[in-house]
Amino acid sequence: MCAPFGKDTEILTEIVSSEGLDVTHCVSLNEMAQKVSERTDFVLLTEEALVSTSLQAIQRTLRKQEPWSDIPIILLASAGPTPSRWTTGFVSKLADDANISILERPVRVPTIISVLRTAKRARNRQRQIQGLLLQEKQSAAKLRTARDELEQRVEERTAAARQLSARLLQMQDEERRRIARELHDSAGQMVAALTMNIDQIKAVGGATSEQARLLADSDAVLRSLNRELRTMSHLLHPPLLDEMGLSSALGWYVDGFAKRSGILTTLELASDFGRVNSDLEIAVFRLVQECLTNVHRHSGSSKAVVRLKRSRQAVMLEIEDEGHGIAPEKRSVLLGSGPVGVGLRGMRERVLQLGGTLHIDSEDGGTTIRAVFPIAKSAAVSAPEVA
Repeated sequence: MCAPFGKDTEILTEIVSSEGLDVTHCVSLNEMAQKVSERTDFVLLTEEALVSTSLQAIQRTLRKQEPWSDIPIILLASAGPTPSRWTTGFVSKLADDANISILERPVRVPTIISVLRTAKRARNRQRQIQGLLLQEKQSAAKLRTARDELEQRVEERTAAARQLSARLLQMQDEERRRIARELHDSAGQMVAALTMNIDQIKAVGGATSEQARLLADSDAVLRSLNRELRTMSHLLHPPLLDEMGLSSALGWYVDGFAKRSGILTTLELASDFGRVNSDLEIAVFRLVQECLTNVHRHSGSSKAVVRLKRSRQAVMLEIEDEGHGIAPEKRSVLLGSGPVGVGLRGMRERVLQLGGTLHIDSEDGGTTIRAVFPIAKSAAVSAPEVA
């Protein structure tokens, strides 16, 4: 309350106290500006408090209120045909910042009490809004915390899934290498022994024409089986990949694929491509295998191109065909949530595990699959920049 002259302070204090409210007396608006807080129910002042007083302090205080707060201000003004210049100045200065009610004197006590009660109810509603806003803020904070925890769990489970995926692909490669070795060392040796036995039987002589024909047929079958076993063994894990590197392994595979499929397949690869780390070489080779298999099975293309380039920072692989393209719904399946190792999703896992990216561009005129792999610091041999 700010009522600096006469008995206004005593009378108004008695009226306010009758409503069960505590009263804080201020001798000026500057002092009032310092004492107003969220606990203030309303401001009560007389016109005399406006005389020779700067309104900047109270204006700054009102502007600092929280969005929910709009402290009621009750001004007891002098009656007259027009408001005094102090009242006019006060209202015009604070019109945008304050909730002002003006009571012209003389005013009856019941009227003052009614206005005070209205201001008190308005202030209580503001505090209810404050409570709701606080609850909303707390709920939002809890929601953010729950969301952050959920995102962290998703990240942890995604990382665990990627680790499991990496392990499964590693086990798959190890199993392929083992089966390839078994085919070469065990089944291949058995076929070679049978072939030598047939050669010895032929050398003995004395066989009838029918026996000779059966021996020749058996020899042809065994030699064909030997070639098939060698091809299967090399497709599972080409020894060239370990011995000579990715360039030689891809050259052998692309040539063999073109002969087996009848698809004109071209490998564009610099002769000085060099070696990269074994994980990257295996990933690129498997990706080429999977993509060319899809070209043969699904695209209907008569041509395919495999391009492999490298710079100091990355290896870029591109497989392009001239087929009828991949339907959008099938494209999402290829890169979707199927079992690891199935189709291009297995390849996508390989690419991601090496920190790379995989993109599919597919239209009616063909499909282009691009993979970019960063080269680890441990990767060997310099190479020309990618054009």
